[in-house]
Amino acid sequence: MADDQAGREWVQRVLGVALSGAGGTGRKASFLAIWRDAKESVDAAIGALAGELRATGDPDLERIAEFGLFGLTEGEGVALMAALREADANPARAQGRLTGAIGKYREFLAGSQVVTLIDRNPFGVQVSMRATLGHALDEMEQQLAA
Repeated sequence: MADDQAGREWVQRVLGVALSGAGGTGRKASFLAIWRDAKESVDAAIGALAGELRATGDPDLERIAEFGLFGLTEGEGVALMAALREADANPARAQGRLTGAIGKYREFLAGSQVVTLIDRNPFGVQVSMRATLGHALDEMEQQLAA
């Protein structure tokens, strides 16, 4: 039924959950869900690192702890989130925009000295920001290519 298909599409677009069965989109997960899962993992590790930074009592390190992942990017995260939402709503129309946003975020991950410092932090907190987010970008690119 058309109503069933519309409902499935709404659930996928809004909730990021692909329902199985007839009328499904064939994708394993929404683009936004892939990114959300990876970002939540990184955010948890950065939260643990932030706790270590605050525990030093150093005002500069405490300030760094307050910014989190959002404070590290220069707009790449915002552009990626917008492209993810658009791609989940209409994958065919948004493919080019999402591909571009993934490329920009990948450039940020590869070239950011801050990401390197976070991943190699001396506090014993394993963040793996580059690997975790890079894997999510890989997964999205694979879905785009399918």
